[in-house]
Amino acid sequence: MENNEPENTARMVVDACSDCDVCRFLMDSDCLMFPELYRFYDNEIETGKKITSKELRKLVDLCNFCALCPCPNIRADIIQAKTQFIDREVLKFGVRMIEDVERIGKLCGTFPGLANFLLRNRITGQPFKKTLGIHHRRRFPDIPARNFPTWVRKHRLHIKRNPGNRRKVAYFAGCTGRYLFPDVPKAAVEVLQTNGVEVYYPEQKCCGMPTLLEGDRQLTMQFVNFNIEQLSQIVEDGYDIVCSCPTCGYFLKIVLSEGAYYSPQYQQSIGAGDTHIKIPAGRNPADLTNHAFVLLKKSIYQSILKDEGYFSTISPRKRILVAEHTFDLSEYLGQLQRAGELRSPSGKVTGKMVYYPPCHAREQNIGRPYTELLRLVRGIDIEAIDGHFYCCGMAGVMGFKKGFHESSIQLGQRLMDKIREINPDGIVTDCLSCRLQFNQLLPYQVLHPVEIFNEAYSAEKTHG
Repeated sequence: MENNEPENTARMVVDACSDCDVCRFLMDSDCLMFPELYRFYDNEIETGKKITSKELRKLVDLCNFCALCPCPNIRADIIQAKTQFIDREVLKFGVRMIEDVERIGKLCGTFPGLANFLLRNRITGQPFKKTLGIHHRRRFPDIPARNFPTWVRKHRLHIKRNPGNRRKVAYFAGCTGRYLFPDVPKAAVEVLQTNGVEVYYPEQKCCGMPTLLEGDRQLTMQFVNFNIEQLSQIVEDGYDIVCSCPTCGYFLKIVLSEGAYYSPQYQQSIGAGDTHIKIPAGRNPADLTNHAFVLLKKSIYQSILKDEGYFSTISPRKRILVAEHTFDLSEYLGQLQRAGELRSPSGKVTGKMVYYPPCHAREQNIGRPYTELLRLVRGIDIEAIDGHFYCCGMAGVMGFKKGFHESSIQLGQRLMDKIREINPDGIVTDCLSCRLQFNQLLPYQVLHPVEIFNEAYSAEKTHG
Protein backbone atom coordinates (compact mmCIF):
# COMPACT_ATOMS: atom_id res chain seq x y z
CA MET A 1 0.00 0.00 0.00
CA GLU A 2 1.33 3.45 -0.93
CA ASN A 3 2.43 5.65 1.98
CA ASN A 4 0.54 8.95 1.61
CA GLU A 5 1.52 10.24 5.04
CA PRO A 6 3.65 13.21 3.84
CA GLU A 7 1.01 14.31 1.32
CA ASN A 8 -1.66 14.16 4.02
CA THR A 9 0.43 16.29 6.39
CA ALA A 10 1.25 18.83 3.67
CA ARG A 11 -2.41 18.90 2.65
CA MET A 12 -3.37 19.75 6.23
CA VAL A 13 -1.13 22.83 5.94
CA VAL A 14 -2.76 23.88 2.66
CA ASP A 15 -6.25 23.47 4.08
CA ALA A 16 -5.46 25.31 7.32
CA CYS A 17 -3.75 28.22 5.54
CA SER A 18 -6.33 28.60 2.79
CA ASP A 19 -9.09 28.64 5.39
CA CYS A 20 -7.26 31.40 7.34
CA ASP A 21 -5.90 33.40 4.36
CA VAL A 22 -3.97 35.88 6.57
CA CYS A 23 -0.58 35.01 5.06
CA ARG A 24 -1.84 35.47 1.48
CA PHE A 25 -0.94 39.15 1.77
CA LEU A 26 1.19 39.21 4.93
CA MET A 27 3.88 36.98 3.42
CA ASP A 28 3.69 37.82 -0.27
CA SER A 29 7.14 39.45 -0.51
CA ASP A 30 9.05 37.84 2.37
CA CYS A 31 8.33 34.15 1.85
CA LEU A 32 8.62 31.74 -1.06
CA MET A 33 6.19 29.13 0.23
CA PHE A 34 2.97 31.02 0.92
CA PRO A 35 2.57 32.68 -2.52
CA GLU A 36 3.06 29.23 -4.07
CA LEU A 37 0.61 27.64 -1.62
CA TYR A 38 -2.13 30.09 -2.57
CA ARG A 39 -1.32 29.74 -6.28
CA PHE A 40 -1.75 25.97 -6.04
CA TYR A 41 -4.92 26.32 -3.99
CA ASP A 42 -6.49 28.95 -6.27
CA ASN A 43 -5.74 26.78 -9.30
CA GLU A 44 -7.38 23.82 -7.58
CA ILE A 45 -10.54 25.83 -6.88
CA GLU A 46 -10.68 27.22 -10.44
CA THR A 47 -9.97 23.99 -12.34
CA GLY A 48 -11.11 21.29 -9.93
CA LYS A 49 -7.74 19.53 -10.31
CA LYS A 50 -6.31 18.50 -6.96
CA ILE A 51 -2.85 19.67 -5.88
CA THR A 52 -0.48 16.87 -6.85
CA SER A 53 2.04 15.01 -4.70
CA LYS A 54 4.86 16.64 -6.70
CA GLU A 55 3.43 20.10 -5.99
CA LEU A 56 3.04 19.36 -2.28
CA ARG A 57 6.65 18.14 -2.22
CA LYS A 58 7.80 21.35 -3.89
CA LEU A 59 5.77 23.39 -1.40
CA VAL A 60 7.38 22.02 1.76
CA ASP A 61 10.84 22.35 0.20
CA LEU A 62 10.31 26.12 -0.11
CA CYS A 63 10.03 26.62 3.67
CA ASN A 64 13.30 27.76 5.25
CA PHE A 65 11.91 27.97 8.81
CA CYS A 66 12.59 31.70 9.11
CA ALA A 67 9.69 31.83 11.63
CA LEU A 68 8.25 34.99 10.12
CA CYS A 69 4.81 33.40 9.71
CA PRO A 70 2.57 33.73 12.79
CA CYS A 71 1.67 30.06 13.41
CA PRO A 72 4.28 27.74 15.01
CA ASN A 73 2.06 24.71 14.40
CA ILE A 74 2.11 25.37 10.64
CA ARG A 75 5.92 25.50 10.61
CA ALA A 76 6.03 22.28 12.64
CA ASP A 77 3.66 20.53 10.21
CA ILE A 78 5.74 21.65 7.21
CA ILE A 79 8.89 20.20 8.77
CA GLN A 80 6.96 17.05 9.67
CA ALA A 81 5.80 16.66 6.06
CA LYS A 82 9.32 17.26 4.74
CA THR A 83 10.67 14.65 7.17
CA GLN A 84 8.01 12.15 6.11
CA PHE A 85 8.93 12.67 2.45
CA ILE A 86 12.59 11.99 3.27
CA ASP A 87 11.69 8.94 5.38
CA ARG A 88 9.99 7.56 2.27
CA GLU A 89 12.43 8.74 -0.41
CA VAL A 90 15.85 8.69 1.33
CA LEU A 91 18.06 11.80 1.41
CA LYS A 92 20.12 12.57 -1.69
CA PHE A 93 23.89 12.11 -1.43
CA GLY A 94 24.70 15.78 -2.06
CA VAL A 95 22.28 17.02 0.59
CA ARG A 96 23.58 14.46 3.08
CA MET A 97 27.07 15.82 2.55
CA ILE A 98 26.41 19.56 2.77
CA GLU A 99 23.86 19.46 5.63
CA ASP A 100 26.62 18.53 8.11
CA VAL A 101 28.70 21.71 8.26
CA GLU A 102 30.94 20.29 10.97
CA ARG A 103 31.90 17.32 8.79
CA ILE A 104 32.70 19.61 5.85
CA GLY A 105 34.66 21.93 8.13
CA LYS A 106 36.74 19.09 9.55
CA LEU A 107 37.45 17.54 6.14
CA CYS A 108 38.41 20.80 4.45
CA GLY A 109 40.22 22.05 7.56
CA THR A 110 42.65 19.13 7.48
CA PHE A 111 44.37 20.71 4.44
CA PRO A 112 42.81 24.19 4.20
CA GLY A 113 45.20 25.52 1.56
CA LEU A 114 44.53 22.58 -0.73
CA ALA A 115 40.78 22.75 -0.07
CA ASN A 116 40.67 26.46 -0.97
CA PHE A 117 42.63 25.84 -4.18
CA LEU A 118 40.38 22.97 -5.26
CA LEU A 119 37.17 24.84 -4.44
CA ARG A 120 38.24 28.03 -6.25
CA ASN A 121 39.70 26.28 -9.28
CA ARG A 122 37.19 26.09 -12.12
CA ILE A 123 38.41 22.70 -13.30
CA THR A 124 38.04 21.04 -9.89
CA GLY A 125 35.44 23.29 -8.24
CA GLN A 126 32.60 22.92 -10.76
CA PRO A 127 32.56 19.08 -10.78
CA PHE A 128 32.62 19.16 -6.98
CA LYS A 129 29.59 21.48 -6.91
CA LYS A 130 27.77 19.37 -9.48
CA THR A 131 28.35 16.19 -7.49
CA LEU A 132 26.92 17.77 -4.33
CA GLY A 133 24.04 19.52 -6.07
CA ILE A 134 25.43 23.01 -5.36
CA HIS A 135 24.60 25.84 -7.76
CA HIS A 136 27.55 26.69 -9.98
CA ARG A 137 27.39 30.40 -9.08
CA ARG A 138 27.38 29.88 -5.31
CA ARG A 139 30.72 30.89 -3.82
CA PHE A 140 32.34 29.02 -0.95
CA PRO A 141 33.85 30.95 1.94
CA ASP A 142 37.58 30.55 2.46
CA ILE A 143 38.49 27.66 4.73
CA PRO A 144 40.51 29.21 7.61
CA ALA A 145 44.01 28.01 8.40
CA ARG A 146 42.94 27.22 11.98
CA ASN A 147 39.41 26.51 13.15
CA PHE A 148 37.86 27.55 16.44
CA PRO A 149 38.04 24.18 18.26
CA THR A 150 41.81 24.16 17.63
CA TRP A 151 42.05 27.68 19.12
CA VAL A 152 39.94 26.51 22.09
CA ARG A 153 42.31 23.68 22.89
CA LYS A 154 45.33 25.97 22.65
CA HIS A 155 43.71 28.32 25.19
CA ARG A 156 42.42 25.41 27.30
CA LEU A 157 38.84 26.66 27.23
CA HIS A 158 37.59 23.06 27.02
CA ILE A 159 38.66 22.55 30.64
CA LYS A 160 36.28 23.56 33.42
CA ARG A 161 37.71 25.88 36.01
CA ASN A 162 36.49 27.10 39.35
CA PRO A 163 35.60 30.77 38.72
CA GLY A 164 34.61 31.46 42.32
CA ASN A 165 31.95 34.16 42.39
CA ARG A 166 32.53 35.24 38.79
CA ARG A 167 29.87 34.79 36.17
CA LYS A 168 30.43 31.63 34.14
CA VAL A 169 29.05 30.61 30.77
CA ALA A 170 29.17 27.58 28.51
CA TYR A 171 29.73 28.92 25.03
CA PHE A 172 27.82 27.31 22.14
CA ALA A 173 29.63 28.54 19.04
CA GLY A 174 27.65 27.11 16.10
CA CYS A 175 29.13 25.13 13.20
CA THR A 176 29.59 28.01 10.76
CA GLY A 177 31.48 29.99 13.38
CA ARG A 178 33.55 27.03 14.50
CA TYR A 179 34.74 25.98 11.05
CA LEU A 180 34.21 28.82 8.56
CA PHE A 181 34.36 32.11 10.50
CA PRO A 182 36.42 31.35 13.64
CA ASP A 183 37.22 35.03 14.25
CA VAL A 184 33.61 35.48 15.40
CA PRO A 185 33.63 32.95 18.27
CA LYS A 186 37.15 34.10 19.20
CA ALA A 187 35.86 37.67 19.51
CA ALA A 188 32.87 36.44 21.55
CA VAL A 189 35.17 34.68 24.02
CA GLU A 190 37.50 37.67 24.30
CA VAL A 191 34.68 40.17 24.86
CA LEU A 192 33.16 37.99 27.59
CA GLN A 193 36.56 37.53 29.24
CA THR A 194 37.27 41.26 29.04
CA ASN A 195 34.12 41.76 31.08
CA GLY A 196 35.08 39.28 33.78
CA VAL A 197 33.09 36.26 32.58
CA GLU A 198 34.62 32.78 32.84
CA VAL A 199 34.12 31.00 29.49
CA TYR A 200 33.95 27.23 29.13
CA TYR A 201 33.66 25.51 25.76
CA PRO A 202 31.86 22.18 26.22
CA GLU A 203 31.95 19.39 23.65
CA GLN A 204 29.12 20.11 21.21
CA LYS A 205 27.53 19.03 17.97
CA CYS A 206 25.56 21.00 15.38
CA CYS A 207 22.43 22.49 16.98
CA GLY A 208 20.32 20.48 14.53
CA MET A 209 18.63 23.20 12.48
CA PRO A 210 20.31 22.43 9.09
CA THR A 211 19.44 18.73 9.27
CA LEU A 212 15.93 19.50 10.56
CA LEU A 213 15.37 21.71 7.49
CA GLU A 214 16.46 18.88 5.19
CA GLY A 215 14.11 16.36 6.82
CA ASP A 216 16.99 14.24 8.17
CA ARG A 217 15.33 12.98 11.35
CA GLN A 218 18.04 10.49 12.30
CA LEU A 219 20.97 12.92 12.23
CA THR A 220 18.92 15.72 13.81
CA MET A 221 18.01 13.52 16.77
CA GLN A 222 21.61 12.34 17.07
CA PHE A 223 22.84 15.92 17.35
CA VAL A 224 20.06 17.07 19.68
CA ASN A 225 20.29 14.12 22.07
CA PHE A 226 24.03 14.69 22.45
CA ASN A 227 23.68 18.44 23.04
CA ILE A 228 20.77 18.16 25.46
CA GLU A 229 22.63 15.67 27.64
CA GLN A 230 25.77 17.82 27.65
CA LEU A 231 24.09 21.18 28.13
CA SER A 232 21.50 20.17 30.73
CA GLN A 233 24.29 18.80 32.94
CA ILE A 234 26.30 22.00 32.47
CA VAL A 235 23.28 24.09 33.51
CA GLU A 236 22.91 21.95 36.63
CA ASP A 237 26.56 22.74 37.36
CA GLY A 238 25.63 26.44 37.49
CA TYR A 239 26.50 27.63 33.98
CA ASP A 240 24.46 29.77 31.63
CA ILE A 241 24.60 28.88 27.92
CA VAL A 242 25.53 31.69 25.53
CA CYS A 243 25.16 31.55 21.73
CA SER A 244 26.66 34.01 19.26
CA CYS A 245 24.68 32.36 16.44
CA PRO A 246 21.01 33.44 16.52
CA THR A 247 19.87 30.26 14.78
CA CYS A 248 21.50 28.09 17.46
CA GLY A 249 19.95 30.25 20.17
CA TYR A 250 16.51 30.10 18.56
CA PHE A 251 16.79 26.34 18.19
CA LEU A 252 17.91 25.69 21.79
CA LYS A 253 15.45 28.16 23.33
CA ILE A 254 12.34 27.93 21.20
CA VAL A 255 12.31 24.95 18.84
CA LEU A 256 13.49 22.32 21.33
CA SER A 257 11.21 23.48 24.13
CA GLU A 258 8.07 23.51 21.95
CA GLY A 259 5.40 21.59 23.87
CA ALA A 260 7.65 20.72 26.82
CA TYR A 261 5.66 22.92 29.22
CA TYR A 262 2.52 20.91 28.45
CA SER A 263 4.13 17.59 29.39
CA PRO A 264 2.75 15.67 32.40
CA GLN A 265 6.25 15.70 33.96
CA TYR A 266 6.46 19.49 33.91
CA GLN A 267 2.85 20.03 34.98
CA GLN A 268 3.35 17.69 37.92
CA SER A 269 6.61 19.42 38.91
CA ILE A 270 4.85 22.79 39.29
CA GLY A 271 1.78 21.40 41.03
CA ALA A 272 -0.69 22.22 38.25
CA GLY A 273 -3.42 20.02 39.73
CA ASP A 274 -6.29 18.27 37.99
CA THR A 275 -8.29 21.23 36.66
CA HIS A 276 -5.78 23.57 35.01
CA ILE A 277 -2.73 23.62 32.75
CA LYS A 278 -0.14 26.12 33.98
CA ILE A 279 1.92 27.95 31.36
CA PRO A 280 4.83 30.19 32.41
CA ALA A 281 4.16 33.86 31.75
CA GLY A 282 7.79 35.02 31.44
CA ARG A 283 11.03 34.50 29.51
CA ASN A 284 12.68 32.56 32.34
CA PRO A 285 9.99 31.27 34.69
CA ALA A 286 12.54 29.93 37.16
CA ASP A 287 13.92 33.45 37.62
CA LEU A 288 10.58 35.16 38.25
CA THR A 289 10.09 36.10 41.90
CA ASN A 290 6.31 35.82 41.62
CA HIS A 291 6.42 32.59 39.59
CA ALA A 292 3.72 33.99 37.29
CA PHE A 293 1.69 31.50 35.26
CA VAL A 294 -1.22 31.61 32.88
CA LEU A 295 -3.94 29.15 33.92
CA LEU A 296 -5.85 27.30 31.20
CA LYS A 297 -8.76 24.94 31.87
CA LYS A 298 -7.84 21.32 31.22
CA SER A 299 -11.36 20.49 30.09
CA ILE A 300 -10.90 22.86 27.13
CA TYR A 301 -7.20 22.70 26.28
CA GLN A 302 -5.80 19.31 27.29
CA SER A 303 -6.72 17.72 23.95
CA ILE A 304 -4.66 20.26 21.96
CA LEU A 305 -1.89 21.37 24.35
CA LYS A 306 0.35 18.33 24.35
CA ASP A 307 4.03 17.54 24.20
CA GLU A 308 3.92 15.43 21.06
CA GLY A 309 6.12 17.32 18.59
CA TYR A 310 9.37 16.48 16.84
CA PHE A 311 11.44 16.38 20.05
CA SER A 312 8.86 15.02 22.49
CA THR A 313 10.84 11.79 23.03
CA ILE A 314 13.57 13.83 24.76
CA SER A 315 13.15 14.62 28.47
CA PRO A 316 10.93 17.73 28.77
CA ARG A 317 12.72 18.64 32.00
CA LYS A 318 16.09 18.74 30.24
CA ARG A 319 14.71 20.62 27.24
CA ILE A 320 13.21 23.26 29.53
CA LEU A 321 16.38 23.44 31.61
CA VAL A 322 18.46 24.17 28.50
CA ALA A 323 15.90 26.59 27.03
CA GLU A 324 15.55 28.68 30.18
CA HIS A 325 19.30 29.06 30.63
CA THR A 326 20.24 29.81 27.01
CA PHE A 327 20.98 33.41 26.05
CA ASP A 328 21.88 35.09 22.82
CA LEU A 329 25.24 36.83 23.21
CA SER A 330 23.60 40.23 22.66
CA GLU A 331 21.03 39.42 25.32
CA TYR A 332 23.73 38.36 27.77
CA LEU A 333 25.88 41.45 27.14
CA GLY A 334 22.77 43.59 27.56
CA GLN A 335 22.18 42.00 30.95
CA LEU A 336 25.76 42.81 31.93
CA GLN A 337 25.21 46.40 30.86
CA ARG A 338 22.03 46.76 32.92
CA ALA A 339 23.82 45.26 35.92
CA GLY A 340 26.65 47.79 35.53
CA GLU A 341 29.12 45.00 34.69
CA LEU A 342 29.76 45.77 31.02
CA ARG A 343 32.69 48.05 30.34
CA SER A 344 32.12 50.48 27.50
CA PRO A 345 35.14 50.33 25.19
CA SER A 346 37.12 53.54 24.94
CA GLY A 347 38.79 52.51 21.67
CA LYS A 348 37.47 54.03 18.47
CA VAL A 349 36.06 52.21 15.42
CA THR A 350 35.17 54.55 12.59
CA GLY A 351 32.83 53.97 9.71
CA LYS A 352 29.26 54.15 8.48
CA MET A 353 27.75 50.75 9.19
CA VAL A 354 24.37 49.21 8.44
CA TYR A 355 23.11 46.66 10.97
CA TYR A 356 20.81 43.86 9.80
CA PRO A 357 19.00 41.96 12.60
CA PRO A 358 18.43 38.36 11.43
CA CYS A 359 15.13 36.50 11.60
CA HIS A 360 16.12 34.00 14.30
CA ALA A 361 17.25 36.81 16.59
CA ARG A 362 13.87 38.48 16.10
CA GLU A 363 12.02 35.28 17.02
CA GLN A 364 13.74 35.07 20.41
CA ASN A 365 11.72 38.12 21.56
CA ILE A 366 14.75 39.84 23.05
CA GLY A 367 14.43 43.16 21.23
CA ARG A 368 17.57 44.47 19.50
CA PRO A 369 20.32 44.61 22.10
CA TYR A 370 23.08 44.96 19.50
CA THR A 371 21.59 48.22 18.22
CA GLU A 372 22.10 49.78 21.64
CA LEU A 373 25.39 48.01 22.37
CA LEU A 374 26.99 49.19 19.12
CA ARG A 375 26.17 52.77 20.03
CA LEU A 376 28.58 52.38 22.97
CA VAL A 377 31.44 52.14 20.46
CA ARG A 378 33.05 55.52 19.73
CA GLY A 379 33.25 56.66 16.10
CA ILE A 380 30.80 54.21 14.57
CA ASP A 381 27.78 55.52 12.68
CA ILE A 382 25.18 52.74 12.77
CA GLU A 383 21.91 52.53 10.85
CA ALA A 384 19.62 49.59 11.61
CA ILE A 385 17.38 47.93 9.04
CA ASP A 386 13.99 46.64 10.19
CA GLY A 387 14.33 42.86 10.05
CA HIS A 388 10.54 42.41 9.97
CA PHE A 389 10.39 43.59 6.37
CA TYR A 390 13.53 42.17 4.80
CA CYS A 391 15.14 38.73 4.46
CA CYS A 392 18.59 37.89 3.13
CA GLY A 393 17.17 34.70 1.55
CA MET A 394 20.17 32.47 2.31
CA ALA A 395 18.47 29.95 4.64
CA GLY A 396 21.73 28.28 5.66
CA VAL A 397 22.78 25.34 3.51
CA MET A 398 19.55 25.65 1.50
CA GLY A 399 21.04 28.66 -0.28
CA PHE A 400 23.84 26.48 -1.66
CA LYS A 401 21.49 23.99 -3.32
CA LYS A 402 21.07 24.11 -7.08
CA GLY A 403 17.28 24.06 -6.82
CA PHE A 404 17.07 26.84 -4.23
CA HIS A 405 19.86 29.22 -5.24
CA GLU A 406 17.85 31.40 -7.64
CA SER A 407 14.94 31.56 -5.19
CA SER A 408 17.41 32.52 -2.48
CA ILE A 409 18.70 35.43 -4.58
CA GLN A 410 15.14 36.51 -5.44
CA LEU A 411 14.07 36.47 -1.79
CA GLY A 412 17.04 38.59 -0.70
CA GLN A 413 16.87 41.14 -3.52
CA ARG A 414 14.85 43.76 -1.61
CA LEU A 415 17.35 43.71 1.26
CA MET A 416 20.33 43.95 -1.09
CA ASP A 417 18.74 46.94 -2.85
CA LYS A 418 18.12 48.61 0.51
CA ILE A 419 21.76 48.19 1.58
CA ARG A 420 23.04 49.50 -1.76
CA GLU A 421 20.80 52.53 -1.28
CA ILE A 422 22.40 53.22 2.12
CA ASN A 423 25.86 52.55 0.66
CA PRO A 424 27.65 51.87 3.98
CA ASP A 425 31.33 51.30 4.65
CA GLY A 426 30.39 47.88 6.01
CA ILE A 427 27.56 45.56 7.05
CA VAL A 428 27.07 44.28 10.58
CA THR A 429 24.94 41.20 11.27
CA ASP A 430 25.02 38.47 13.91
CA CYS A 431 23.93 35.73 11.47
CA LEU A 432 26.76 34.02 9.60
CA SER A 433 24.31 32.56 7.12
CA CYS A 434 23.31 36.14 6.21
CA ARG A 435 27.02 36.93 6.03
CA LEU A 436 27.47 34.24 3.36
CA GLN A 437 24.70 35.82 1.31
CA PHE A 438 26.06 39.35 1.73
CA ASN A 439 29.50 38.14 0.68
CA GLN A 440 27.91 36.55 -2.38
CA LEU A 441 25.89 39.56 -3.54
CA LEU A 442 27.44 42.75 -2.16
CA PRO A 443 30.93 44.35 -2.21
CA TYR A 444 30.93 45.50 1.44
CA GLN A 445 32.91 44.05 4.34
CA VAL A 446 30.68 42.06 6.71
CA LEU A 447 31.30 41.77 10.46
CA HIS A 448 29.56 40.31 13.48
CA PRO A 449 28.65 42.93 16.13
CA VAL A 450 30.94 41.23 18.64
CA GLU A 451 33.86 41.68 16.24
CA ILE A 452 33.18 45.44 16.30
CA PHE A 453 33.09 45.39 20.09
CA ASN A 454 36.29 43.38 20.31
CA GLU A 455 38.01 45.69 17.82
CA ALA A 456 37.08 48.65 20.05
CA TYR A 457 38.57 46.91 23.11
CA SER A 458 41.73 46.11 21.12
CA ALA A 459 41.98 49.72 19.91
CA GLU A 460 42.02 51.06 23.47
CA LYS A 461 44.91 48.75 24.31
CA THR A 462 46.82 49.86 21.23
CA HIS A 463 46.25 53.59 21.62
CA GLY A 464 45.60 53.82 25.36
